[in-house]
Amino acid sequence: MTTTSKPDIRNRGDIETLLRHFYEQVLSDDIIGFYFTDVMVFSLEDHLPKVTDFWVQQLLSERVYQGELFKRHQELHHRAALSPHHFHRWLYLLNNSIDRLFYGPRCEAMKQRAQAIAQSMASALAARADDSSGELGVQIYSNPQP
Repeated sequence: MTTTSKPDIRNRGDIETLLRHFYEQVLSDDIIGFYFTDVMVFSLEDHLPKVTDFWVQQLLSERVYQGELFKRHQELHHRAALSPHHFHRWLYLLNNSIDRLFYGPRCEAMKQRAQAIAQSMASALAARADDSSGELGVQIYSNPQP
């Protein structure tokens, strides 16, 4: 499918389709997948409506998101530190999912907004890190070898 034959993001259903594809990639990803499979309790069916609300608000200007985006990521960061590298991977997977399924101005707006969110989140988490224990979460993740 060429980019010109792909639709732009038009509605909530398109955003949900995109995010479902994105999370399928994330859950099996070697770099950030472990956050969703090992670090936190994650249910795609529970998470999808919330993250869809977030992007509907960002892209379609419908005031439907009621969450605490930074707080949730800060809690995760305390369990297993999120680095700029993790946010870059998140962006790569999101942009890849967008490009695979859609094309148009809302797609570009989503990419730009995601970039801004990733940069802001990474900076804020680094600035607000509670380092009272001397160690913040898991710094490196690897499967133990027998």
